[in-house]
Amino acid sequence: MRNTKQKAIWLWQNAEKILIVVFFLTFTFNIRKVFLTPYSFLNGGFNEYMTMSFSWADLLMLATIVIYTTKSILRQVINPYYASPSHGKVFENVSRETFYLLVFLGWAGLSIFWSQYRPVAVYRFFTFIEIALFAIIVVKSLNDIKWLKIAFFAIILNGLFQSLLGIAQFIHNGSLGLRFLGESIIGPNIDGVAKILIDSEKHIRAYGTFPHPNILAGFLLVPLFILMGEIIFRRLLPLYKGEIEKGSEANHQNLTPALSLLRRGSSSDVPHETFMDLVPEWIWYAILLITGSGFFLTFSRSAFLGLFIGLLVFLVGASYIRPPNRISKGNFKLLALSIIALIFITILLLTSTSFFSNQSLQERTLYRNVSHETILKHPLAGVGIGQFIVSEYQTRPDLESWQYQPVHNMYLLLLSELGIVGLVSFVLFLLMLFFHLKSRGVQKDTILTYLLFYCIVFSFLAISFFDHYFWDIELGMLIFALPLVLILTFETNSKKLDKFF
Repeated sequence: MRNTKQKAIWLWQNAEKILIVVFFLTFTFNIRKVFLTPYSFLNGGFNEYMTMSFSWADLLMLATIVIYTTKSILRQVINPYYASPSHGKVFENVSRETFYLLVFLGWAGLSIFWSQYRPVAVYRFFTFIEIALFAIIVVKSLNDIKWLKIAFFAIILNGLFQSLLGIAQFIHNGSLGLRFLGESIIGPNIDGVAKILIDSEKHIRAYGTFPHPNILAGFLLVPLFILMGEIIFRRLLPLYKGEIEKGSEANHQNLTPALSLLRRGSSSDVPHETFMDLVPEWIWYAILLITGSGFFLTFSRSAFLGLFIGLLVFLVGASYIRPPNRISKGNFKLLALSIIALIFITILLLTSTSFFSNQSLQERTLYRNVSHETILKHPLAGVGIGQFIVSEYQTRPDLESWQYQPVHNMYLLLLSELGIVGLVSFVLFLLMLFFHLKSRGVQKDTILTYLLFYCIVFSFLAISFFDHYFWDIELGMLIFALPLVLILTFETNSKKLDKFF
């Protein structure tokens, strides 16, 4: 009886943390209840972007918000100290990135009043608010190394499952019947399904439980970079530790800025192993191979470009931290093999598939024209959040149903819907976030962790020039927010997490 009571107390004390881990593990399941609107079927075909829904991810986020809020209220009632005006002055010093985020969200909310179809605008606005509140709770709750490690494991396992599912779909050349997990009905002869020609035969691209392969590819970039970082850090950190131990105050100025930062602590402050040190290295190689295969089978050109940009950022950042002449032979061989593998994959794509076909690029010209017309008509305020398809339908009512899509560029789409004010406030939020972290500095060896997350963010920013799902699909919004949340978690709790890697 006593053990049961203790378990119940523990579950209540850690309820929001448990929900956050479950969220990281399962938010990619596209389980949802759809609510149709008058614009859900345009010229006979279903339109995803003008339909509202309540998903499994929404349930987890709202449950986390409710529990966290309830516990905060109870703490204030039980302990008046938490309710006193002098305690935790939350809004006394609002950071610049928070200010621009509030401006962005406020402008998105105001755009509801000039939106042509307000129900979708309200739905999209409250989705942003929900994600923002959940992100704040994640940052505040994952303030313990143990829970943060579990959260990272959950993200990796999520990516592993989606990769295995995508590989199985590609081999089967169709869906596997996992509708209860949100799997789409896909096949080589179904209209609207993303396909690629392999030796002149239609073959589906890997979907996982996502509505499109491009979104699966965008998500898999997160576990891919975490896995690559884990493997690389296992090799680099002992070398960093050795250089720091050998360094003396006399040659302290000869160290790179990152090593100088590490040098501030004693040698005992540098961890011997990485945050997933309990798992053998060969298992991480196996998971990386499976996740990489799932990523490859999406055949997402924008995600491949994002991966290239992210790797480039990592190489530049790593060379700044550790100059090329200090890279070990083992790491040089690993880098050489990676370059050879990329060249081989490129040759394979050129010779046997339609990966470099210009058809999809030609189709996107239509959406760019619609976007340019919309921006010229509504440059300052835009047409309202979630209103691009409505505007497109009203100006071009004779298109095929599948042609009613947003412009495949997140920045143009944001500019079309929220105007110059919305785009500028969004960009300033990202810039202030980066500059604030730089001005605050980083704690010792977490500089490698920050570099890893920055690689993911830059990958997403590159993808955003060629796709729109980070803006108008909830799963895409969550994926885009994921590395930003992890960056803020480390920045907020840097003193507690400086030995994460």
